[in-house]
Amino acid sequence: MKVSIRTNKLKKGNSYTVFIDYGIVNSSRKREPLETFSKKADAESYKSKIETEINNNTFIQIPNITFSEAIDEWMENYVANNCEPNTAFGYEIINNKYLKPCLGHIPFRIISSPQGIDIINSYYKYLRFELEKETYTLKSGEIKNKKNLSYNSVDHHKAQISGILTYFMSCKKLSNNICFNTVIPKSEEEKKKDIIIDDIENFEDKELYEDEEFITPEQAIQVLNLFMNTCMMVPVCLATFMSLRRSEIAGILKDKIDKENMKLTINASRVRCGTKTLYKKRNKNKTSTRNLYIPKIMLKILEADEKRQQKNKELYGNEYVESKFLCVMDNGLPIKVDYISVKFKKVFDQFIKEETEKAKQKGKDFKFPYITLHKLRHLNISSLLAHGAYLTDVKDNAGHSNIETTMHYTHNYTEGKKEIADKIDEIYTHLLDFKIS
Repeated sequence: MKVSIRTNKLKKGNSYTVFIDYGIVNSSRKREPLETFSKKADAESYKSKIETEINNNTFIQIPNITFSEAIDEWMENYVANNCEPNTAFGYEIINNKYLKPCLGHIPFRIISSPQGIDIINSYYKYLRFELEKETYTLKSGEIKNKKNLSYNSVDHHKAQISGILTYFMSCKKLSNNICFNTVIPKSEEEKKKDIIIDDIENFEDKELYEDEEFITPEQAIQVLNLFMNTCMMVPVCLATFMSLRRSEIAGILKDKIDKENMKLTINASRVRCGTKTLYKKRNKNKTSTRNLYIPKIMLKILEADEKRQQKNKELYGNEYVESKFLCVMDNGLPIKVDYISVKFKKVFDQFIKEETEKAKQKGKDFKFPYITLHKLRHLNISSLLAHGAYLTDVKDNAGHSNIETTMHYTHNYTEGKKEIADKIDEIYTHLLDFKIS
């Protein structure tokens, strides 16, 4: 490889372009421009730098492509070979809806350079605070304003851009990842949560911090009763009694249940990918693949569901569909992943509405934690920890990849926190050498 400088004659003075010559590549000479400078001294300095990098075998040539082309290369060479279909689908949505329309036309050299930090920061700002100024038209003709994205949503965009740049670093086509230096902006309300108070004497904190709203086992049974003898009975019970995820519940095959030994094998899942539901024969993480003991209460629920399915077979006749999956609709078809969440929310919301109205008629208030199906999984984990189960056993049972995730659930029970205070009283009160009058 050789480095040279070409003088460009302009109307007002000259400019100087540094070229790199790769020699003969695929039967033709390959020569590409690197940078253009207004001063010859700067060009010569840059030329010397590149020659040093070539001699030290540290030279990296950033591809002369657009960011959109860089995205396509990342999707084709990295995502297609390393990511699950539903993950790849999520990337495609961000690519087509946001990244390519907003940043796709920018040369990859620019967006991956220090100059790209300001460009990407402006992109974050647009997503967070300026999207709402734009409109879109529904099929009905109704015009609606777009919604700004949350901090967490934009954080996904940042991770995706960072992933693209990291891929090119691994291919020796980029020397560093400038995305690490970008910052997602926060709203004034979000900033207040991080504020440091200097004048504590004149500061009044009107915000009340309470324990996280959490459902109790008794409340969980109330919710469970809403779904008894329906196609949602088994999914809700599997989340409550065995802390299974939605995708795991939808992916259980009947032959994975060993009633004699009271065991259930979790080694597959079903996930939503656009309008399709995909069956994954293997879980993504080793910790998600596990053998679980089935509680007796869960076995009774499974027996009740078998009776429900038998009645439905007689009711639907030839229209009933035999399925290998455990959780099925009334007509025998496998229950869809998104149906589980949507149906749970619909039934639960109706329960809250009816109970609130009943309490209102009696002049009372009805208070009940707002939950989702996934919070029933949280309940199972927290309940086990609160009743003395070993942390490592609960971790394995829940399929967590690290112990820190499981430890998060140890803070949920207020009663447990009170016991800590009681223990302090028990240990130290009798040792005090003074009396409180």
